[in-house]
Amino acid sequence: PPPPPPSPPAKAPNPPPPSPPPSPPPPPSPPTPPPFAPPPSPPPFSPPPSASPFPPPPPPSPPAPPSPPVPPPEPPHPPSPPAPPPFSPAPPSPPPLKPGGLTGDPHLHFAHGGEADFRGEDGYLYAMLHHSGLAVNVLFEACAFFLSDLVLKVRGTFVTDVFIKAVTEATGRTVRIEFTPNMPPTPIVHGLEGGTRRVLPGRPPLVVEDLSIAVTQNDNTEVLHVRTGGWAIDATARLIQRSATSGKKQVDLSFAPLRDPLAPNPKTGKVVAPHGLVGQSFDGDDIAVDGKKDRYRELWWRQSSFKANEITTEAQAEGAIEGSGGDYKVGDFFGTDFKYRRFDALEAAPRSIAALSGTKRVVANAGANGAASWKRSKAGTSGDDAHAFEAERKQHP
Repeated sequence: PPPPPPSPPAKAPNPPPPSPPPSPPPPPSPPTPPPFAPPPSPPPFSPPPSASPFPPPPPPSPPAPPSPPVPPPEPPHPPSPPAPPPFSPAPPSPPPLKPGGLTGDPHLHFAHGGEADFRGEDGYLYAMLHHSGLAVNVLFEACAFFLSDLVLKVRGTFVTDVFIKAVTEATGRTVRIEFTPNMPPTPIVHGLEGGTRRVLPGRPPLVVEDLSIAVTQNDNTEVLHVRTGGWAIDATARLIQRSATSGKKQVDLSFAPLRDPLAPNPKTGKVVAPHGLVGQSFDGDDIAVDGKKDRYRELWWRQSSFKANEITTEAQAEGAIEGSGGDYKVGDFFGTDFKYRRFDALEAAPRSIAALSGTKRVVANAGANGAASWKRSKAGTSGDDAHAFEAERKQHP
């Protein structure tokens, strides 16, 4: 067979469209500016040179000629003792006690007006007033206080507790009273029917036959009043002024006879004269005897030549009492045994002041017939802290 006719030539594909011309390159980015830097500070202003408004300094002075030699100093005079600082005005004193008794450091005030200071010993009990069926004992404690606006400390002692033992005259009942203001409750009365009782301020007196006990009180003091058949006894508790021990209380005492303490006992016809540190002064002779006292300025100079800031009291009523202070110690609160025992004595004469070395002076307590007046004989004690200020002020205004 004949060959097939040739296939028609394939149609040529359409040519691709022409490519667009290339885009022109982007313009170059502007260069990044450098970080900001402050412009340099201008140089400090300098004023133009000008003439100084001040004149030029004068030329230096020529050196001064040397001074003539100084003569040698005179030899020093011996130093005078320094004057102590003045004492401040006295604080107000407590209400005055009856003449005679005991106060503070303490000062003893005797029946006819004599006085003495008695230091005693810390922690010991002393017989203050002993008579037939009566014993008044006191406890001494060391306590410092200040003088002259806290400049000078005085190491003294004070009566802080009182113990009274009394026998009633009708039945012979023994009653004991303890007055301890620094250790309340107080006062406490022992020996009563039904046991122990406390006497409260402002209440009616506690009466046991011829014995009465009462307490009065105000803002600053508490007073124990004891009355027996023959004696009136007041014990006044108050704060120690300018005490180195805050809140410490002392007790001042006052004694006054309610009848002649030298009268014979109605039952025995015998005389028992009172005794004790203060009680012995009820001797019926109207002669005051003054014993040793503590003079603070003298103590200050003698103990430290005014150099130390403290002194210690020393007087033991020398010259105004029989024997020595140790003769009046008792062994317990209500003890009656000491050298001049009187509580249960059958007879005892008054002391003889001829044996006393203190200063003696006659007082005008005698009655119209020249006999001693026991009604005017009172005694007691008072505290150093109050009376010392007034005494020093009067001696050295």
